[in-house]
Amino acid sequence: MNALIYPLIVFVSMAAWGLLHSWLAAFRTKKWVRQTFERRICRYYRLIYVSIAILTLTPILAMLVFLPQRVLWIIPPPWIYVTIAVQFLAILGILITVLQTNVMTFIGLRQLENPRAEQESEFVRKGFYRIVRHPMYLFSIIFFWLIPYMTDLILAFIIASTLYFLIGSIPEEQKLRETYGEAYEKYQAEVPRIIPGVKIT
Repeated sequence: MNALIYPLIVFVSMAAWGLLHSWLAAFRTKKWVRQTFERRICRYYRLIYVSIAILTLTPILAMLVFLPQRVLWIIPPPWIYVTIAVQFLAILGILITVLQTNVMTFIGLRQLENPRAEQESEFVRKGFYRIVRHPMYLFSIIFFWLIPYMTDLILAFIIASTLYFLIGSIPEEQKLRETYGEAYEKYQAEVPRIIPGVKIT
């Protein structure tokens, strides 16, 4: 039982992070913030959102380094070279995906000049977005599950992260439907959500 305590702490912490992340991203939360703190805060919301996501994720990542953990498996040569190569391609895919969107809007810096920059941003269907609707999640899942040095803490983190990608993308899809309307609904019908070839809305 004691062996499950630390992985459980990591899993619950990551699940809580996912809930916070999704709650902050929701239109309802943004509306509440706008009504409570006046409209002028809208230009800072995305930047604050990204900053909170990074700051709250940092201690969870620190747990993976400093908490006691058990090694579950280590991928041996030559397969480790294959997994590292695929991980490198996954990281490259993440970077390309970010560049296919508006990086300044993604971070929240463009909103400092134009509070409606996020709503007015282009509906992206090019590049990897032609294969899945959330390529960043797909590449992150590939990278995580191919980590060659797997401990119980890392596995707990990966399971929680994967569940977040699968479940957390549902309210994100709702936000995108509200933003882009019928164009996004058509996109949903044509392109899989995260897994290529699996059209689950």
